[in-house]
Amino acid sequence: MRFMAIRVAIIEDSQELATAIHRYLSQQGMIVTEVAHDGQAGQAVIQRADFDILLLDLILPSIDGLTLLKNDIPAERPYKVICFSAFGKESILNEALTLGGDYFLLKPVKLDVIAQNILRMTEHKDSDLLTDYFSQRLKGTQYIYEALSILEREPVKINHLTGELYPEIAKKFNVNKATIERAIRHSVEKAWNQGLEQHWQAEGRMIRPTTGELLEYLMR
Repeated sequence: MRFMAIRVAIIEDSQELATAIHRYLSQQGMIVTEVAHDGQAGQAVIQRADFDILLLDLILPSIDGLTLLKNDIPAERPYKVICFSAFGKESILNEALTLGGDYFLLKPVKLDVIAQNILRMTEHKDSDLLTDYFSQRLKGTQYIYEALSILEREPVKINHLTGELYPEIAKKFNVNKATIERAIRHSVEKAWNQGLEQHWQAEGRMIRPTTGELLEYLMR
């Protein structure tokens, strides 16, 4: 798949990983505008803001990624922030999202998964439904993004939500599958009250979607 010319900046401690990401994204037609390997250099990258997506490692020399989110990355901005961390603790995920991160990927992460999430966050089609009605701060919304990432690779899992999809998401985020299911339902309920109901009914769908119906709709 070839991607449109999306501009990406990378703030990543590991030079080896940053180089691999740079090479892979460039092969996919994206433009890597800048690469920094510590928080101080990352500040300069953030100030220039010459990108559509910022890939931000949370563990950095000099200034860590959470501090950059708190002090240097504005809440109102024209770009999205994808956070990386080798630590899957839910407290770290919650703090990164609370401080303004838009998405969280747990290391080690495959290069194609990074690219897929960049594309999803910069597309303007049915995925707008997620940005228009779903709170990006809710854990359930993040789990929906992760579900879509998995289903893009293995669409058959749409037929095995509780048996395969939820457990895979739960393993990544170090929670149980019941937590995943509850969080997604909560996110859908909130979105329903924030305008999803009108959007859904405008397409002739009168009943609030199940998780499976929602994921199938977003996969079209």
